[in-house]
Amino acid sequence: MEGSLEGYSRGTVSGKHQPDMESVVAALHPFSSGLEADGYSLQVGLAEGDNLRVEIVAGPEACEDCLIPREMFTGMIASTLDSKGLVFEQITLVYPNDRI
Repeated sequence: MEGSLEGYSRGTVSGKHQPDMESVVAALHPFSSGLEADGYSLQVGLAEGDNLRVEIVAGPEACEDCLIPREMFTGMIASTLDSKGLVFEQITLVYPNDRI
């Protein structure tokens, strides 16, 4: 997973322990592998409160037409994490064009 899922941290918010971010990274690895094939990397981190931030970062050779719609991808991420018992209040998915 080198260079794909980076920038994660673990923390405690409002007296509740956040899900183990290493488990989040492992759960999202299949998405990361697919994105890497299309020239992207995936970064995850905690946002404010019990929120997860997932960012797709475009590399120089990224296939712009290869990303699926945000709503679909967010649902897939949430479903995958839920199935592993990794529950977040909100998941924010950031696409490359969001950073412009």
